[in-house]
Amino acid sequence: MPEIFIQGFDVHFQDTLKSMPHTVVFIHGSGGSHHTWRDQWAGLKGAARLVVLDLPGHAESPGTPRETVEGYANWLADFIEEAGLGKFVLAGHSMGGAIALQAALNRIPGLAALILAGTGAKLKVSPLILDGIANRFREFAPELVEWMMARETDRLLRDDVTMDVLSTRPGTWVADFQACDAFDVRGRLGEIGVPTLAICGDDDRLTPLKYSEFLAANIRGAVLKIVHGAGHIAMLEQPNDVNNVIASFLQSLG
Repeated sequence: MPEIFIQGFDVHFQDTLKSMPHTVVFIHGSGGSHHTWRDQWAGLKGAARLVVLDLPGHAESPGTPRETVEGYANWLADFIEEAGLGKFVLAGHSMGGAIALQAALNRIPGLAALILAGTGAKLKVSPLILDGIANRFREFAPELVEWMMARETDRLLRDDVTMDVLSTRPGTWVADFQACDAFDVRGRLGEIGVPTLAICGDDDRLTPLKYSEFLAANIRGAVLKIVHGAGHIAMLEQPNDVNNVIASFLQSLG
């Protein structure tokens, strides 16, 4: 795997390095990592070249989290350039979707399409979440996971996601959620001209369906797909359904 350094720090990422008609760059959400997209990494290798990264200050990428979504979008542009990806699709979950939206609005060179999973043009964060993470992180983590996942999600998966949550420093969570809370591009969605797929779980309580409906209604030609039996992390809760939706969208790009 080639090494990439952005602003003095190396970047951890996975790359199938396989020549395919499409390249998809997957961006995780607040407090997350490449692990968020593990079922897409395993299930979509025949559909596209896959690049799955850790944002700075997350998981295996050193450095510090950015304070704003704009800061992450600028970092992403540097990564894309250093990786020499040419044309690519951005797939972002939650905060990662906000980063993808901001990158599109910044006219990032080479962008062919957007896949926006469990995200919105505005990402208001409850003060209760910020307080829980800042002041009682270990006790609050299972509560946060309850909000993240569908009510009927398997207990083993809940436990796995809880371990993922606890593996990230509280300060990183707070920085990411503050970046989300300040994000608002509702008035600019009409500027986006690339094909766009919005994906949302029907039991998403962090970024409810109305967020994705707003994206689909205000981005020209955008398509909305609802994943049944999924909450905020549909790609882990219903991976086969999400993989099928993504594969079909990539095929529609030609």
